[in-house]
Amino acid sequence: MALIGNETFPLSQFWASKSISLIKNNRDIFAKARHREIRKELIAGSSVVKGIRGWLLAAQLINNIKTGEYELTNFARALLNNDPKLEKSASWWAVHLAICFSDRSEPYNQFFCNLDSLSKDWLKWDDLKNRIDLAIEDAAKGSLDSNLQGVKRMFENNHPFAEIGLIETRKNKEEGISIRLGSPKLTDEIIIHALAMVRFHKYKSTPTVDFSELIKGGLGHFLCCTPPELREHLRRMKQSNKWQNYFNFNEQENLNSVSFEALCTPEKTLLLLLQEGRDTWL
Repeated sequence: MALIGNETFPLSQFWASKSISLIKNNRDIFAKARHREIRKELIAGSSVVKGIRGWLLAAQLINNIKTGEYELTNFARALLNNDPKLEKSASWWAVHLAICFSDRSEPYNQFFCNLDSLSKDWLKWDDLKNRIDLAIEDAAKGSLDSNLQGVKRMFENNHPFAEIGLIETRKNKEEGISIRLGSPKLTDEIIIHALAMVRFHKYKSTPTVDFSELIKGGLGHFLCCTPPELREHLRRMKQSNKWQNYFNFNEQENLNSVSFEALCTPEKTLLLLLQEGRDTWL
């Protein structure tokens, strides 16, 4: 997997929404010849502009057509139609899940997978960095550190991922910076979209997947919930008529599994999330 390429910078609501609207009408806005123009539009320096482009690619919001030219994905167009200013928490949940399952997800993916999802114990920042270094062996040290700094900053201050509570950080003199998975508000629409993303990116030709495989793949980490909590969510949602055409949760002795139904596709679940998902800002 390729690294995000965020140049140490986090992605803001303004930069994301402004970039999407610019690319809609100007596919070459990131071209070298228009570099001065996009810096002015985004009120950002050269390195920040590169970082913004890296986040947009990692979030599957744009595709690179050819050198210097990009087009919006269907995901980005859905955001434009439903939340052009990216003010809804649901939009940022969708961005988060898109990055988790992106071909450019590292080190974002490993940031979540290397934190404890069961007890949610605090982990020292240096220990987390070492775990990620081991998990992404072929990445250049400098590039990985740079990308990791940008990822960490996405969960600090007033950035959207911090505002929905995905990651918690603390700092003290003795231990320095420590990090753990947060406890965000999970709605059924978030969970169903996560299932659709798992199906699309990992199990296109597999109608039924063991619950244990979903956990190993990081689904609980990406939703910041423990395996027992996720099992209870699926068990409860299974009883609702609303989700019967999306998935079925099969329970047998010592073996649980999820069967994907016809409507469990990212295109359909994304619209549900954007249009019906409740506010989950902290």
